[in-house]
Order: sequence, then structure tokens, then C-alpha cells
Amino acid sequence: MEEEGYEFEIEEWQVWHGFAGNKEWAAPGCVAESTESARADQGNHIKANEFMDFDEVLNEKVDLLVSFVRLSQFTCAYTGAGLSRASGIPDYASKSDNSVVKAPKLKSNLDAEPTYAHCVLTAMERAGLLHHLVQQNHDGLPQKAGFPQEKINEIHGAWYDPSNPVVQFSESLRSDLFNWMLEAEQRVDLCLCLGTSLSGMNADRMAKSPAKRSRKQFPDALGTVVINLQQTPLDQFALIRIWARLDDVFRLLAQKLELGEVKKIPLPIHPGDVYEVPYNAEGYLDQSVRMVWDLRMGSNVMIVIKEAKNYGALGTVAKKRGEQYSLFLEETNKKGEKTTVMRLFGSWWVDAALRGTVLCLPVVNIGAQITPIDPK
Repeated sequence: MEEEGYEFEIEEWQVWHGFAGNKEWAAPGCVAESTESARADQGNHIKANEFMDFDEVLNEKVDLLVSFVRLSQFTCAYTGAGLSRASGIPDYASKSDNSVVKAPKLKSNLDAEPTYAHCVLTAMERAGLLHHLVQQNHDGLPQKAGFPQEKINEIHGAWYDPSNPVVQFSESLRSDLFNWMLEAEQRVDLCLCLGTSLSGMNADRMAKSPAKRSRKQFPDALGTVVINLQQTPLDQFALIRIWARLDDVFRLLAQKLELGEVKKIPLPIHPGDVYEVPYNAEGYLDQSVRMVWDLRMGSNVMIVIKEAKNYGALGTVAKKRGEQYSLFLEETNKKGEKTTVMRLFGSWWVDAALRGTVLCLPVVNIGAQITPIDPK
């Protein structure tokens, strides 16, 4: 093969099923044709045709997936826009007019609800079968499903983290999140690559690295399971290649893993908007103190994560609605001008802060009250 680290022979059946698959399985059928490339804007000129495995093959592939999930010591989900498409949030790569994924119409992407696949990922985490999630998306749907914030790396930015504005294609990734991703890249032995066209993003290393290691070290590194309707550049290097709607795959997976009833887990209700949390004035986790974190309307806040591109931005809490706070922040735009922007703040951050599970809070109050804890 041309790409360094993939020096081995590939048979055609492996491109359709993965190198741990069965060469006797039938190839998937094309269920939606497209003359357009999936992600030509990112240099991926693979046509956006959609394929689906036959039911019997899909069932056997999920059986195989279950065996690897149970064997893995560190499983990471690497998720792209295809994971959220069934929630109504459009993706970039789906081009077919008769796509097999049916999505509801939303007034706003902020109204999107988690898909069944999001809920199964949460159930897997709670069962100790999923250890990390690297999210290309910005939508907060894993957290809405109940997935813990401290195990999600929103590497490309987040709608519900005011310290992590969405990263444009030409911009740099936040250095602390990038380093966290590198740590996970070294640890992951099984990657579930879900709904992404793998069009050359830096974060694609989360899927590529275990795929490469598995061919050199199998079974020390199990590899990468690619689940997508469309073809990707990584298909021929996959441990298992599954062609199906993500909700269909995860419905089978939940049954075979015996996860019980799978549903969205409501956020814990913490009364009021003033909390005592184990963080210092710089917003970092510190069990020796308690900080009063005031998120009432009108409270003054500041972005405190030094690696954030809007570090030091000052603002106020505007309102709270449902699972989110709204903040008005004064930031500096690319022209060097001061401008006021609205940022959202998911209330799951409150739950994570009260549990002391995230390393740093996105915002703290200016002049926050800090009380030392008596070691006795």
C-alpha cells in the first residue's frame, strides 16, 4: 500500500467487511446513488453513494463487534456528523436525494434531541464498555443523552462550551484538547468510527492510529470499526467494516450487549443557580478549596482556560432556558475589534463541577468567593 504503515496485501472482500470479517459474506448493496463526491471540499473525492449490509451479514458483523467490545481495554468512539443526522442536524457528506437516513425538520439545530445511537453510547459508558469519546460535532447531543462531559473531547469546538468556539477548517485546534487527544490516541485499542467521511482532519488520527497498530500488533491493538453508509478512505484498513444506519447498528449492539432499556438519561436537577464547587479562582480543580459559582442572571464571568482563543473575555450571564445558560461575552474578532457575542453554556457543566470531574471550568465569576477547606 502507498500509505506508510499499511504495508500488506488487501483482498476485495476485506474492503467490504474488514480484515476480521468473513470472505463468504455478501458485499453490501448500493441503496442510494450520487454523482457527487462526499467531501470534495476536503479533498475526499469518493462518491457519496450509500451502501447497506444484508440483514444476515449485519447481524453477524455486530456479533463480531460485541466480541471485540468485550475484549477491549480502552474503547473510544470517534464521531462525525453522520451520527447526528437522524436528529435533524444536516451533515456535509450526504448528497443523495434518496438517502436512507430520514431526519426530522428542526426550527433550530439547538432543538435537536439525541439519537438512539447517542443513548446507546451513554449506556455503554455506564456499563464500562466505552471509555472516551472524541467528537467532531459541536451539538452537545452526547451530553443531552447523559454522556459525562469529562469523557468527551470536543476537539472541533462546542456550541455549549463558551471557552471552546467552533474551529473553522483553517484554524488551529485548542492545544490542551489536542494534547488530550494525543494521550487517548496512544491508549485506544478499539476505535468505533461513527458517521464520519474521514476526509483528512487532524483528529482522524483517532481512527487511523489503532487501525495501523492493529496490523502490526494484533491482537495487542484490536483496531478500528468503521460504521458508515458511505465509503471512506479507511475502509480497506478496518477491523470490521459495517454498512448500515447507525441507529440500526446500535439497536442490535444494545441487545447483544444486554444493556437493558436504553433511553436518554435526564440531567440531575441541582436547585438554584449558585453552587459551591471544588475549584480555585483560576477555575482549576482544587479539592482544598470551595468556590461559590454564581450563574444567576446578570452575574459577571470570565473565560479562564488559557488555551482558549477567547481567553480573558469578560461577560455576563443573560438567562437560563432548559439545559442551557446564555452568556454575553466581549471578544476580539479577527480584525482586532471588540464585539459582543452570545455563547451557550450547557448545564451539564454544573453537574460535572459539583462532582469535581472536569479539570477546569470554562468560566468563573470575577472576584469569586473562595473558601479553604479545613484538612481536619
